[in-house]
Amino acid sequence: MTASFGATLLTQMEFISPDRIHLSYESIFENFEVWRTVTNFCYFGKFSFPFVFSMFFLIRYGKELEAKRFEGRSADFLWCLAFTGLIQIVINYFMFGMPFLSQSMLSVIVYVWAREYADQILSMFGLFNIQGFYFPWCLVAIRVLMGGSPVPDLLGIFAGHVYYFLEDVQGVRLKAPAVLANFLDAGVNPQQPRTTAFGGHAWGGGGQRLAG
Repeated sequence: MTASFGATLLTQMEFISPDRIHLSYESIFENFEVWRTVTNFCYFGKFSFPFVFSMFFLIRYGKELEAKRFEGRSADFLWCLAFTGLIQIVINYFMFGMPFLSQSMLSVIVYVWAREYADQILSMFGLFNIQGFYFPWCLVAIRVLMGGSPVPDLLGIFAGHVYYFLEDVQGVRLKAPAVLANFLDAGVNPQQPRTTAFGGHAWGGGGQRLAG
């Protein structure tokens, strides 16, 4: 959130140009501007209602993932974002060429949250209720109805599903390197995941009700 707010503030005040932080594969390969692989995920555009909306989603669902699935495992959460970010960058290179993948990364967070809180009931603007499991797809539908492209959201959903499939279905532990875990989680006792009857992980209680 801090990085996203800072990127928008600096570009809004014209201290830096969005061209310096967008995902340019040519600049990465030819000029070794590797920071673009990170900064492109941090820029949600100028201060506007969509920016506020994105920050709300980032704080709300990112915080709940930190509090439940990644409790005491900040390094693993960061590793999750890095893993899914790499998937997005590779696919974007071959198929889409989008300059910023911040919306796609936000969709990763929402998708992983939706898997974790699949049975939660959410109120969509007070008009109807849906299960958390369907929440990412509902957001895609809303974006399309508002005239936007579903590609950023679908890219994030795909990357998030790859992570979910490996971790929860196949049981592949995508654990952060020890040096990163020692730096971020020193002195923290992480919550131990419990295996469900279907081979996935049961990560705790049902969480709070999100209905408005």
